[in-house]
Amino acid sequence: MEINYDGIGELARSGGVRADLERRAQAVRAAAQAAAPRMQEGRIEIEASTRVGRDRARGIVVAQHPGVLHAEAKHRFLGGAMDAASD
Repeated sequence: MEINYDGIGELARSGGVRADLERRAQAVRAAAQAAAPRMQEGRIEIEASTRVGRDRARGIVVAQHPGVLHAEAKHRFLGGAMDAASD
């Protein structure tokens, strides 16, 4: 058996992989937004996106708010939402 590393790279950067990662990232975003705690000042904004890098596509979910680190440590709304990425 011979491994085609160029083919693996093409697959990892493909539109199909990116579309699947986008779907999963959006599911995590929705679950995290639903579980995000209420803040005294403003709302925790959660965004999902995908990017294709040199080696592979990746899904990214980002929570933005001045108090988001404390809120995540206390409530685990973002980490807990990761299960939404599974099928």
